Amino acid sequence: MLTVSTCLCKNSFMPVRKLRKPAKKRPYHHGNLRDALIEASLQLIEQKGIKGLTLREIGAAIGVSRMAAYRHFSDKAALLTAISEAGFVQFAEALEAAKASAGSDFPSQLAALALSYVRFAAKHRAHYEVMFSSAVDVSEPIRSASEAAKRAFGILEQTIREGQLNGYVREGDSVTLARHVWAHVHGISTLRLEPDLSEHGAGTRFVLFCAELLQSGLIPAS
Repeated sequence: MLTVSTCLCKNSFMPVRKLRKPAKKRPYHHGNLRDALIEASLQLIEQKGIKGLTLREIGAAIGVSRMAAYRHFSDKAALLTAISEAGFVQFAEALEAAKASAGSDFPSQLAALALSYVRFAAKHRAHYEVMFSSAVDVSEPIRSASEAAKRAFGILEQTIREGQLNGYVREGDSVTLARHVWAHVHGISTLRLEPDLSEHGAGTRFVLFCAELLQSGLIPAS
């Protein structure tokens, strides 16, 4: 016969489960929120351009509040400046790699730089749009406060100076000559006249043809 005391006695041998405290909600954590904001911005720029970009929308794209975005960028202009700087860093690295892989002569280096420039613009459309946008002060890298932009332009300007020393390029202000080359290649990149930039594509052939014409215009007068 079971009694109340028997039940209590049996219950005393039953393990008591501890009630778990409700788990505290962890604040949103991202490995690198700043980089995530930049990447989300680039994706949105590709979809709708720079003008439609807002910090609220960028934050929503990666699941953080607008205030979280403001902890990294004071406003949209600061975000665009960061995007531009990151773009010019990659751009300079691409130009340096192209020049290093080309021959030691000026024509080969000029062609490699021109092709690298146009291919970068085609592959990184959103970055390229911001890098040369009126929204940030980098319309001409030589005048920009951005060290990365100056570095990118400096690679071309140094190549021009080396071409002058080796007799490939006429005398004159190397900065002015570099601007001349930059303007032509920038125009090719912006107009996208021949989009096929594969190894033997029409776009690649067109860029190399333009580089050849540029080279002929830079040759010292006889």
